[in-house]
Amino acid sequence: MSAMHTDLSAARLQIPVGAANRWAMIFGGIGLLGLAATASGFFSEATRMESLSAYLVAFFYVLTLAVGAMFFAALQHLVGARWSVVLRRIAENYGSFTPWLILLFIPIAVFAKDILPWMNIEGIKNPEYRQAVTVAMESKTWYLTVPFFFGRAVIYFAFWTFAGLFYYRKSVEVDTSGDAHTILLLRKLAPPTVILFGLTLTFAAFDWLMGVDPTWATTMFGVYGFAGTMLSSLALIALTARTLQGYGYMEGVVNDEHFHDIGKLMFGFTVFWAYIAYSMFMLIWYANLPEETVWYRKHWENGWSTLTWTLILLHFLVPFFGLISRTAKRHPTILKALAALLVVMHWVDLYWLIMPLFREHMAFSFYDFAAVLGTAGLFFGVAARTFGKAALIPIKDPHLADSMGYDNG
Repeated sequence: MSAMHTDLSAARLQIPVGAANRWAMIFGGIGLLGLAATASGFFSEATRMESLSAYLVAFFYVLTLAVGAMFFAALQHLVGARWSVVLRRIAENYGSFTPWLILLFIPIAVFAKDILPWMNIEGIKNPEYRQAVTVAMESKTWYLTVPFFFGRAVIYFAFWTFAGLFYYRKSVEVDTSGDAHTILLLRKLAPPTVILFGLTLTFAAFDWLMGVDPTWATTMFGVYGFAGTMLSSLALIALTARTLQGYGYMEGVVNDEHFHDIGKLMFGFTVFWAYIAYSMFMLIWYANLPEETVWYRKHWENGWSTLTWTLILLHFLVPFFGLISRTAKRHPTILKALAALLVVMHWVDLYWLIMPLFREHMAFSFYDFAAVLGTAGLFFGVAARTFGKAALIPIKDPHLADSMGYDNG
C-alpha cells in the first residue's frame, strides 16, 4: 500500500439531490405497490399463508442486506482496514436503513401465530405434526414463549437501529469536522458491535426462520445465515460501486485494486457458504435421525430438488469459477454480473430455506415476487435518498489517501 495526495477535484463524489430523490421515488413507488399487493393477501383465508410466507422471505432478505452492510462498515473499523475506506460509505448508506426494519416487521408480529406453529399448536390441522410440535415444545418452552420472543425482537431492532444510524451519522459528521477522534470512537465501538451483530443475527435466524418448524433444529443455522448475509452484502457493495462508476461517479477514487479485493472476499465467502451448507447437510445425513432428515426430505421432494440444484449451480459453481479469475474480479461487466447474480441468489437461498415448510410443491406465486419487490423497492428507495445526502466516500477520513493509493500487487 502506498500513500498518495488526496486529489478529489476531478472526481464526481456527490449525487445531485434531485437525481437521488427521483430514483428514491421510482424505487419507493415500486416498493409501495409490491407491499400493497402482498398485504392484500393477508386478509383472505385462501391466500394468507401464501402471502405471509412470501413476505417472511422478503423481509429477512432485506434485513440481511441492511444488517450485513452495517456489519461490513463496523468490521473495517475493527481491523483498521485502509483499502476499503473508499467503499465504506456505500455500506454505511445501506446500513442506515435498519430503522425501517421495525416497520417491515409489523406484519410478522401481527400474524406471528399464523407463521410460527408453536404459537398456535391447537390450530395445527395435521394431527401428526401437532403431536410432533407438542413433543418438541416440551424441551423448548423456556425459550419459545410469546413475551420472550417479542422481547428478543426488541433487542435485535434496538441494536440494529442504533448501530446502523450511529456508524452512518458519525461517518458523515467527519466529512464536515475532519475530527480523527470520531474515527477512533468508531473503532473502539467496533468490537462490541461485531459481537452483538453475530449474536442478534444468529438468534433472529433461530426465531424467525428455524422457528417456522420447531420440530427441527441445528446449531449451524446461524452460521449458515451469516455466510449468506456477508456474501450478499459484499456483492451488493461491489455492484453498487461498479454501477456508480458506470454513471461517472468515483472515477480515480475507487479503482481495480479495490474491486480485486472485494472480489476476493466474495470468492472466499462463496466457498464458506458452500462449506457450511454442505457441512449442515452432511452431519444430518450421517446421523440419519428421522426427526432431522425429514427437513431435507421436504426440501428435495415435490419439485424442490430443482431449486436445490439451482443453488448449487448459481450460488456456488458459477460464482466460484467466475471469481477465481483475477481478470473477472477486475472486469466491470463480469464483476457486476456475478455480484448481481449473488444478490438475487441470496433471495433464492432464503426462499429455499423457508418455502418447503409452507408449501408442499415447488411453485412460484404472484405473492413471492410482489413481496420481494415491495421490501427491496423500499430498501433501495430509502438508500437512494440517503446516497444523495452526503459524499459517496468519507472525504475527510484520515486514511483516505492510503485507500486511494492502494496497490493490490
